[in-house]
Amino acid sequence: MSTLSVPAGSAHIPTLRALVLAGIFASTMLLTGCSEEAPIVTYQIPTTVPAALAAEDTRMVAAIIPQANQAWFFKLMGRKSAVDVAAEEFRQFVEEIEFEDGEPVIGDLPPEWKRSGNRPMRFASIDINTPTEQLDLSISQLSRSDDWDSLVTSNVNRWRGQVGLEPTEEKWSGAQQLAWQSGQAEDADTPPAAAIWVDITGRPAESGSPMMGAPMMGNAPFAGTAGGAGEMPADPHAGLPQTTRDAIAAKSKSLQAPNSMSESDTPAVTSAAESGDQVGDPSSKLKFDRPEGWRDGRMSSMRLAAFSVGPEDAPAEVTIISAGGNLRNNVARWMGQIRQSAVPDEDVDAAFEDAEKMDISGRPAQRFVLLPPKEESATDSSEGATAIDGTMVPLSDDFAMFIKMTGPVETVQQQSEQMKSFLESLQF
Repeated sequence: MSTLSVPAGSAHIPTLRALVLAGIFASTMLLTGCSEEAPIVTYQIPTTVPAALAAEDTRMVAAIIPQANQAWFFKLMGRKSAVDVAAEEFRQFVEEIEFEDGEPVIGDLPPEWKRSGNRPMRFASIDINTPTEQLDLSISQLSRSDDWDSLVTSNVNRWRGQVGLEPTEEKWSGAQQLAWQSGQAEDADTPPAAAIWVDITGRPAESGSPMMGAPMMGNAPFAGTAGGAGEMPADPHAGLPQTTRDAIAAKSKSLQAPNSMSESDTPAVTSAAESGDQVGDPSSKLKFDRPEGWRDGRMSSMRLAAFSVGPEDAPAEVTIISAGGNLRNNVARWMGQIRQSAVPDEDVDAAFEDAEKMDISGRPAQRFVLLPPKEESATDSSEGATAIDGTMVPLSDDFAMFIKMTGPVETVQQQSEQMKSFLESLQF
């Protein structure tokens, strides 16, 4: 803030100020008479740019987390002052994230975080309020390639370009390994891969304008963008070849439920017995008869239906999702979820030999009732061992419908006939 003092009536004052001063001068003359000396008028003039309009570095914090068939991307990008506020909480969020059926489970969020609407190419979006900007946390996935290090390096270098940094030939483009161990799902044919943490700061070329980074109506200026000014595509994979982006879009569309929703939304699919007609999104054509006693379960954007079954003090969970992946790898992964020890190939072979062959909605299906080894069940904790009753219905393009009951061994076994009745009623 600076001070400007000028004699009233000065001929060198800009026109607008001259008019104001002229009015003051005329009023003064009427009150004091023309013989008195003109007063000195003092004005306070701001000399600093408001924080919302000031140019500022861009900071991005992001994580890449491996799953058996996919790489998951968690990305937060915006004005450095805003990201500085949220970065520590964001890192804790990704370090503790858990996956179920190959998708991240987004539970309770911090007070300043809120799930936002569906956006193209994304699994989920979260708005994060800070004093200077509403940040956009994007969550998305890519089909995982065999060369994990190359996938990481290419994406981190692309992100470096978004904040105005040059690419680098360093391993993972200079990113670091993330301390993430929650339920890491690796299939037997894929070597373990490291979760990755990215923290980069720069100044995009377009950020020279003082308007760079100013909040925009309905969206943050960097929300899923390449970091430029104005509106940008909400594609977290912007910059990849168009053929690759088209493949990602097709894969994401196939992986998600036809009527995606957040946990707070009304489930898109209910039982045919309740509706008496086609249920859910018309394009899904998913219908079923809900067994007596089955309760509404926890929905997510990949779940077409979910139920809590059995006694309330020891329930099992039934879910229906459509996803890709090798069927054998999925069975091995399921077996790994209920065992404390490694899963030998011969045990997977035996599971396929014992699988119940069924016809579901006119398609051949296999039902796997997977129990932990007896020696593990006998020494398991007081909470009880876990069993899985899972059915796979191949669709097309390496995708399948997965109907899975997971819970205490006793509950899963007690619900066996209800599960079979439910499977036989399914239509899609």
